[in-house]
Amino acid sequence: MNAEQPRKPGWLSDRLGWGGIAASLERHRAPRRGFVFYLGGITLFLLLLQVLSGVLLVLYYKPDAANAHASLERIVGEIPYGDLVRGVHAWSSEFFIAFLLAHLFTVVLRRSYRSPQELSWLSGLVALFIGVGLAFTGTILPWSQKAYAQARVGSEIAHNVPFLGNWLYRLLRGGTEVTSNTLSNAYGFHVAVLPATLTLIVGFHLFFLSRKPAAISEPADDDDDAEASKASSATEADTIPLYPDFLLRQAVVWVGVLVAVMTLAIFADRPLGAPADPRLSSTGAMPPWYFLPFHQIVRSSPRELLGIDGPKFIVGATCLLGLLVVVLPFLDRKGSKLVAWAGWLVLFVLILLATSALS
Repeated sequence: MNAEQPRKPGWLSDRLGWGGIAASLERHRAPRRGFVFYLGGITLFLLLLQVLSGVLLVLYYKPDAANAHASLERIVGEIPYGDLVRGVHAWSSEFFIAFLLAHLFTVVLRRSYRSPQELSWLSGLVALFIGVGLAFTGTILPWSQKAYAQARVGSEIAHNVPFLGNWLYRLLRGGTEVTSNTLSNAYGFHVAVLPATLTLIVGFHLFFLSRKPAAISEPADDDDDAEASKASSATEADTIPLYPDFLLRQAVVWVGVLVAVMTLAIFADRPLGAPADPRLSSTGAMPPWYFLPFHQIVRSSPRELLGIDGPKFIVGATCLLGLLVVVLPFLDRKGSKLVAWAGWLVLFVLILLATSALS
């Protein structure tokens, strides 16, 4: 009787090389417990939700000041499931920024920016910056009175950034005032430039993470090294294979996130508001929630500090702190616990500023 022949891979699997990919994923391990390890996957899933829902909205949206608001009214009121798609897009955008920030914060607390993950840290920060730009340009597209006011306030905050302030101000407004050019710029960046750039950066980020050493090492060859063997066994007990165990758990989390987004899209009211009217005052307008701390800094800063315009000085100091965050892996190579305490302090200050802005 002939020996059983090995099973040949399927046509698609053979051409995609799925067997090799699956074998590579199986060699990597992920922590068995800890919700923080799912934050990155949740963020990626929310990005996919935004892309899919955004494509559907673009089919009916008209990116000009005369028709933008009316086209959204038509999407919400006439297109089947248009209101649901708009809600999914809006809430997934809000959650996307929130989970990006949460992911960054947990990386700081766990000091996971250390060598050899410097490039993962830098690409994650770039993704955060682009993600905020993507969310902000999206708030302008309804071209309602609220969107018009947020465009004014957001660009005024950017105007105080050292060196790049004037350039950012004119880029966001498409000139010196909030006009139809502002809407055109926001639309171009929101549907083309920023999504394409973010996709590239996310690809690099995942590649850098894939180059990360496996969560556990192979068992020591020396049988006499009992301590190394015991440590390896303990580590293996606390981890699971990346494929299929961790990815299946991640899929379950994605379903929960989808249910939450769909629930909010169905039951949480997000009115479009009145169409934009430049003649109305924007006094007291608030930017999106992720800009509230910076808005409060600009609003409460003195007129002048050390001979420099007060808001520019305060925002410049904030940008300097941001630069320290960028180079953190190169300043803190060993992962000091002081960085984690500093992270908690920064979070407390940001929450305090945001609360003050709303009061």
